[in-house]
Amino acid sequence: MPGEPDIATVAQAIGEPARAAMLLQLMDGDAHTARALAAVAGIAPSTASSHLHRLRDAGLIEVTDAGRRRLHRLAGPEVAQLVEALAALAPPRLPERFQPDPPAGPLLRARACYGHVAGQLGIDLAVVLREDGVVGALSPGETGVVHTFDHPLLAALGIDELPGTGPAVRACLDWSHGTVHLAGALGAALLTALLAAGWVRRQPRGRALRITGTGRQQLGALGLG
Repeated sequence: MPGEPDIATVAQAIGEPARAAMLLQLMDGDAHTARALAAVAGIAPSTASSHLHRLRDAGLIEVTDAGRRRLHRLAGPEVAQLVEALAALAPPRLPERFQPDPPAGPLLRARACYGHVAGQLGIDLAVVLREDGVVGALSPGETGVVHTFDHPLLAALGIDELPGTGPAVRACLDWSHGTVHLAGALGAALLTALLAAGWVRRQPRGRALRITGTGRQQLGALGLG
């Protein structure tokens, strides 16, 4: 109807397996070249270019120049929320050749979700911080505040303040487990600190995070192992 949002344009842009695979890869929060995204989607770089144009025209990604390279990233957190919500409704797997992170196991344990921690690790962090009163109970999409930084997990990771922009906490629906993990400034701070402390490592390809031996030891000591 006239005046209604044209959601069909966005749906059509997403609704192609190679483009969907590219968007899932961009959920890691980083910027990627067309060649890297083509490899993820299992298509030729020349073919990737037209797919990326389609995603950009739909407002789903943005492109920046870095020297001779053109880098692609999600257009914003609202796109990440859309992709995560669709993933929660989608069948468990794309066709094998479009899988960004086969097998699925590592993704379920821990992964990057547009700058914060998702998977079982992200859920475990959200549960302990909620149960200990650091954050309140939130439904998917709701925002909140950090009530206190006086918590063993935050102390171990050196988190004692957050940037003043954007929501401190946002509940992000975790497609793999059907519950929420933490996004917002706190979620971003947790992922940054976990990487800096060497508790998790990014995998060479895809969004999966590997929990290191140090991470297992430290998380176990905090009751998160």
